[in-house]
Amino acid sequence: MSTAYVLIVFAIAIALMIVLISKFHVNASMGILIAALALAIALHTPWQDIEGTINSGFSGTIKSVAIVIFLGCTMGTVLEKTGAAITITKWAISLVGEKNIIWAIALASAILGIPIFADTVVILLVPIVSLLAVRTGKSMMSYGAALYLGALVTASLVPPTPGPVSAAALLHVPLGQAILWGVIVAIPSVIAATFYCMTLKEPVSPKQEILDAAKEAENMQLPSLTKSLMPIIVPLILILINTAVSVMMPESGFANFMAFIGSPLAALFTGCLLSLTLTGDKWKTPEVLDKWVGEGTVAAAMPIVVTGMGGALATFVKNAGVADQIAAIVAESPFPAILIPIIIAALIHVITGSNALGVMTAAALVEPMLATLGISPVAAFLACGTGALMFKHANSSGFWVTVSMSNMNVSQGIRAVGGASTVAGFTGAVITCILVALHVI
Repeated sequence: MSTAYVLIVFAIAIALMIVLISKFHVNASMGILIAALALAIALHTPWQDIEGTINSGFSGTIKSVAIVIFLGCTMGTVLEKTGAAITITKWAISLVGEKNIIWAIALASAILGIPIFADTVVILLVPIVSLLAVRTGKSMMSYGAALYLGALVTASLVPPTPGPVSAAALLHVPLGQAILWGVIVAIPSVIAATFYCMTLKEPVSPKQEILDAAKEAENMQLPSLTKSLMPIIVPLILILINTAVSVMMPESGFANFMAFIGSPLAALFTGCLLSLTLTGDKWKTPEVLDKWVGEGTVAAAMPIVVTGMGGALATFVKNAGVADQIAAIVAESPFPAILIPIIIAALIHVITGSNALGVMTAAALVEPMLATLGISPVAAFLACGTGALMFKHANSSGFWVTVSMSNMNVSQGIRAVGGASTVAGFTGAVITCILVALHVI
């Protein structure tokens, strides 16, 4: 097969996947599977090898992330149900002061976006944010966009949210490194987006029914700040300590101990156990031990399957040499190689509306190219995460959740959510490019 044929077939397969997901609303996992099958057939993969290749690509990818995603989603479910999100928000407000409410909103949202999907963070916190908008006389364009963007950035860059967990697995980036570098890039991205949100001053009042619901919930009993933060902070600390110890004290007894305690599985299981302290006496009940865990399982199913399908697609791309040919063309041109994963993630996100899909699919497509492109796995991870933030708009569920619950119209939403997400993504992408240029990553 000629290089031109291989590249054309690859482009058609990816276009097919995007059209199925965005135009015909085919489930992302099924769309990726169809694209993988089409690519396999077009590249003349022996019929008897197709199923085995898909199974090996799928299983090889999810074996290191399936349980981690399940535990992360279960922990996030408990944080949603217990009011921990509101506790963290009130703490952030007390930390920065009422004159800087928008920074408190962005901070709380960014913290909660680590274990909880961004859409859910908006649903959980928009009542209290609406009350704050009334109290301070600020626009929900500004507050609503900040509420969503904080969580969106960390959900794209910082594990254990499924998107970055999957991207780290696909790119073979240790989770400790993914967390560390994800946080480093996420912080300035959130700051830049928040500054942008501060410029949004067109008057938009909160919805009255959300204000009414918020006032009714003001007297609800909330867990303490320590209990609310421990399930999020402790797993991250354990994973980071394990990463540091494995470098500074390799082969020591403590390093061997931390290799288990600080593993993603054990660390997130610890977070799940700590989250039970938020439930009080309810932790023994079937509602918590069965129903809430079941909800976490349902939330985890889609990211796990999509990640596995991405791994299957990546296997065909690698076996056919598509990645090597694309990478060789880029390597021989003056085009900066680090822009490839940024552009791929941005295109998938803008077309499909899913930042998680943008992160995961871009990682799957780029991984086979890394050696030829000369990009490190960490750099590719950050590039995929920042590219997948670019221009959130009307084909995204998160866009509609934020715009509708913040009482914005579509035009206001494009300027608020679309503008802020682009600022965040562009900032993160520039920082990633600088880190690559300085040979830091």
